[in-house]
Amino acid sequence: MTAVGKLVAVQARRTLREPAAAFFMVAFAPLFALLMGLVFGNEPQAEFGDRGYIDANLASFPAIVLAIVSFVLVPIDIVSQRESGALRRFRATPLRPVGYIAADVLVRFAISLLSIAAMFALGMLVFGARPAGDLASVLLAAVLGVLAFLAVGYALAAVMPSQGTAQAFGNVLVYPLIILSGAAVPTAVLPEGVRQVAQFSPLTQLVELLRGLWAGQPWAENWVPLVVLLGVLGAATAVAARFFRWE
Repeated sequence: MTAVGKLVAVQARRTLREPAAAFFMVAFAPLFALLMGLVFGNEPQAEFGDRGYIDANLASFPAIVLAIVSFVLVPIDIVSQRESGALRRFRATPLRPVGYIAADVLVRFAISLLSIAAMFALGMLVFGARPAGDLASVLLAAVLGVLAFLAVGYALAAVMPSQGTAQAFGNVLVYPLIILSGAAVPTAVLPEGVRQVAQFSPLTQLVELLRGLWAGQPWAENWVPLVVLLGVLGAATAVAARFFRWE
């Protein structure tokens, strides 16, 4: 097994042993969909265009998970490893920073994507939700969202000076972004000025991309969120690789 392969196995075990990470990365997405479905049901309603609540909102739920993972869990975890000296041990190996980041990203990416896939499966099998468009396109957009926001998490971890700073920054930022994105609160109920500001958030763009594809819109009609997410992925990856620190 290669060094990166061994690191993937170690990181997978370590991530799944951490209660907060295991809950939010594995269980939160399907449990959230289940809870929302049990509370609101999926009977057609006029306010959702004669669709059910789950039909209208299932595609936006991954944004909530990704916001928590990228702005809170990933930065706190990596910064705490750096402060405790856990990352310092890798300096004695030929493993480059990009190798460590790649292995860690692979683990978190796989776990997050499986959780989101389980959420979609639960919404469709239990509550009868059905995309008007191509489900494969929705899942592909979810893949892009996971990659982009994991990259944001690593970029934040690279520049945050301490675990306390990472925790405070994440907790202050994550809730407004979730609310403004439309994933938890419909943007239609927000003031016009707030809705315009929310369009500058990559999380809002992810929600719009997922909802658009779920509703049957082609990729060509969603080129703005697509470009935004690709830009976020590229910029955040560059920052994470440039400023990554072992200690």
